[in-house]
Amino acid sequence: MRLVSRFCQALVRYAAAACAAMAAAWGVAAVDAPRAFADDASVSMSAAVGYGGYYVADEWVPVHVSVHHRGPAAMAKLVLRVGGPSLGDRHIAGEMTWLLWLPKDGSTSTFIDVPGNALAQGTSLDLVLNQRVAATAWLEGNSVSHVDLVGVVSDSSQATQFLAGTSASGTPVLPVALRADDVPTSAQALADLSALVASVDELRALSPAQVRALAAWVEQGGMLIATGTGLSPSPLPSLPISPGAFQVVDGDPLASFAGTSSGPGQIESTAGRIAPDARLWAGSNAEPLVASEPFGRGQIWQTSFSPLDPDLLAWPGNAEMWTSLFQSAGLVQSAGPAVSDVLRATGGLSLTSVGDALEPLRMPGLSTFGLVLLAYLVAAGPVTFYVLRRLHRAALAWAILPLLSGVATAGIFALGGSARPSGLLMNGVGVLDLLGDGRAYEYGALAIMSPAQGDDVLRLSAGDEVLTLQSDDQPVANAVIEHGDGATTVTLTDVPRWHVRYVFASGFHEDAGRVQCNFKEAYGMLYGTVTNETRMTLNGVAVVYEGTLVKLGNLAPGQTRSLSAGQQMATSSWISDYGVYNRQLTHGIGRTLGAYLSGLAAGVHLNSTSALVLATSDGGLPELAAPTDHRAVASQRTLVLVREYAPVMPVVEAGS
Repeated sequence: MRLVSRFCQALVRYAAAACAAMAAAWGVAAVDAPRAFADDASVSMSAAVGYGGYYVADEWVPVHVSVHHRGPAAMAKLVLRVGGPSLGDRHIAGEMTWLLWLPKDGSTSTFIDVPGNALAQGTSLDLVLNQRVAATAWLEGNSVSHVDLVGVVSDSSQATQFLAGTSASGTPVLPVALRADDVPTSAQALADLSALVASVDELRALSPAQVRALAAWVEQGGMLIATGTGLSPSPLPSLPISPGAFQVVDGDPLASFAGTSSGPGQIESTAGRIAPDARLWAGSNAEPLVASEPFGRGQIWQTSFSPLDPDLLAWPGNAEMWTSLFQSAGLVQSAGPAVSDVLRATGGLSLTSVGDALEPLRMPGLSTFGLVLLAYLVAAGPVTFYVLRRLHRAALAWAILPLLSGVATAGIFALGGSARPSGLLMNGVGVLDLLGDGRAYEYGALAIMSPAQGDDVLRLSAGDEVLTLQSDDQPVANAVIEHGDGATTVTLTDVPRWHVRYVFASGFHEDAGRVQCNFKEAYGMLYGTVTNETRMTLNGVAVVYEGTLVKLGNLAPGQTRSLSAGQQMATSSWISDYGVYNRQLTHGIGRTLGAYLSGLAAGVHLNSTSALVLATSDGGLPELAAPTDHRAVASQRTLVLVREYAPVMPVVEAGS
């Protein structure tokens, strides 16, 4: 009984202690819960996707994030987990992060670039503060295709009415109104737009970062339409039409430009003179109405009038005039855009197929296998028979033959082990699109495989847009892309042995160099010089111009070569002829680039005023850099396609 009494007393004590612990925990929870709720209520976040909610799924899409914070200043982090469609056996998977400084009791905003194909799958953006999710915003928008998105910078949604019923080369134009704050700060995100329309005053109201992105986008092949006149902000060039006094001019010259029978009558204009290098499309040199000039690969168009002029809006030919403007811009486009369809499965992302050429085991040649088999047959046949016959021990063949088979098997395993790589295997291919002024747009895909499980860390240039892909079902959080001020860091965690990881990166390089070209055309032949002003050796340099392929061989850095008639051959299919000439595009990892070049050719615009320079290089692309950790690299193969558009000057014949 005493034992039972002690047991009951102990049970009562333990029950009391348990109740006290539960009460204490309940008290803590009751105290902490309001504080946690207060933390959540101290932060609010909203996100605007694309342009007026519209975006193109095959491009990087700008997301304008606005955060209101009540509390002390702190460093927060934006976190986006992305997944995307499959490309063969590969699919997009990873976590993207951006640092965001929250001011004390204030608001802040920033732009981030998100892959459009991930938005189409549905995703949300988290704001992480003090290692916990403080706010979440669902990223919603409308993916569009078979239309040309044209942005109109204005605070009023009615400002897009002048583009109603307009088309560009048969494709309907979808105009979207953008506030000045909604213009992105990334040239890659502007690739969603076919054109951007803004008055000169609205251009000058943009931030320096927005103007730099706009200038880079136009130089890469974009189209800017400036309305009205005035001084453009740097680094945009001077506009085609200089500013002048306000005047009412005859708008009927617009009728011939639009292809209509009558014009709008009198319209308001502030035109001065047309620039010497500009092309006049409507009006006169004294009273220009519409003019354009090239800027890099892109174009800058300008109207000396406001598109919202009531007389223009009431004119029945208004839609035809803007349609004619877009069509004329397409006709005079002399170079394909560099930033286009980068995230399309058949576009830039197709470069990730370079992983198919990874060789986890380098098999010995047939001659090696032949020698091993011959040695085994000789040892198991004539040698064994001869030795046992001399020793009069023929019965030992039952033991010797299995022993020889075991030795041969061990030798084969040893031979296979020697072919097993001792470190990382990496294949990388990319494209270096030179602008001709020392800058370049570059993108590439890197495939990584290892015989051992481990982590890999890649450090890429700040501002690079990065996607990670994988061919297994590993957690998304095992691939993290951190966007920082000094670099973009990619961390691949717990990668299983023999599993492939893909890193696709793109960005601008301010000091890539150029291929300096001085071309002249006379009597259907191309003359001039080509100088390699990059820091890499260019292999298989060729010039494509007007049905002619000019072969120049390899060029070391600083080397110059002249074009001669003997180097030129007529071609009806310059892509296949270039592949025959530059064998790097038809062997090994070069097959991936060769297939991509065939698709890229659809966007190549060549006319008598420009030539296309092509080459390959064995390296030189920062996006294909090896991991920065200390894991050994057993094999690293890279190949880069280099291209640049160069102007061609006609030779003026005497007496013409």
